[in-house]
Amino acid sequence: MPHVLHVPEQINPHEADEALLLSAFRKVAAALAIPIPEQAAILGVSPSTLKSWKTIPGRDPDKLDRMALFIGSFDLAGQAFPGERGAEGWFRRPNTEPIFDGKAPLDLLLQGRFEALLRTYDYLQACVRVW
Repeated sequence: MPHVLHVPEQINPHEADEALLLSAFRKVAAALAIPIPEQAAILGVSPSTLKSWKTIPGRDPDKLDRMALFIGSFDLAGQAFPGERGAEGWFRRPNTEPIFDGKAPLDLLLQGRFEALLRTYDYLQACVRVW
């Protein structure tokens, strides 16, 4: 049975409580079984930096946006691709859409580029609108 994790559809990272945003990020990462080094890659930080966070230091807009896009993508994937493996399966399955180039969406996100998070989120948002 897939994990059921509900995250808010619209997260404004600049108004969200840092600790809650970080907690939601960690919950999504746990649901996807993403180890700390890969979580750090998604956020563009070192694993030791990520491990040390209790909140996001200095309300770093880049890190806040990355977290919000990742959390939002997970939520949208669950909406767009419900079923046996839902969001978890979608992130790990190879995808033939041009933006994923035959790779699993998670592989794209692990490259650590902000653009990959944004494009994944936009793609999933379009999928939800189509359904």
